[in-house]
Amino acid sequence: MNSKIIAVVFSCVATGALPASSAADFATGDRVIFSDDFSQEEIGAFPRQWTLKGPDGGGNTLSVASRNGSKFLFSETPQEGAEQTSSTAYARLPKLKDLPERFTIEFDAVLGYSRLVTDLRAEKQYDLRVGTGDSSFSMLSVTSERVISRNTQSELKLAVGQVHRVVVSVDAAFLKAYIDGQLVVSDPQGVVRPIDHIGMELSTYKSTRQDDLMFTRFRVTGAGEGAMAR
Repeated sequence: MNSKIIAVVFSCVATGALPASSAADFATGDRVIFSDDFSQEEIGAFPRQWTLKGPDGGGNTLSVASRNGSKFLFSETPQEGAEQTSSTAYARLPKLKDLPERFTIEFDAVLGYSRLVTDLRAEKQYDLRVGTGDSSFSMLSVTSERVISRNTQSELKLAVGQVHRVVVSVDAAFLKAYIDGQLVVSDPQGVVRPIDHIGMELSTYKSTRQDDLMFTRFRVTGAGEGAMAR
């Protein structure tokens, strides 16, 4: 894994007719709504800015881990022979009616296959769960081989076992997703409003044991007037 958590461009190939695009096509919002790199948390603790309360929250144990000088929220590896079920945690956002019309969600995640099993389909998977009230949907799902939004999907060829930067840029219902600065999804109807909670689901193929299923540098920013309070 990289020793520095930076947005390094790896090979990224998407199917379909996506236009040539780069990180210059989006800009982060001028208002930070939420940000956490877990740097202030104790190793082994559950982070204070997150909660397991929310639609399908909880699951496999989550705790802060350190890798190569950076801290991550890590789905703990169970004992050999045990399953590693999915885990979902929600960011403690300010009280909202909805996110701003234009917002971005960014995070770094380790992508690739488990080194603990022989099944090459045992990929690390990260789902952005968003919604309102007691409901949520997967706004974006990412592995090293594919990225899926509500209405589109693309195939990827990402360096496995590496940290990759994922950025989701939203304008009203229009969603664009970038990995390491390259456009991988363009979905005109990718977002359902309103959104008052954002979570991350960490999972693996058929609950197989995983190593380094974890993310960091999670940030939500809004453009313009910012989030609407309740």
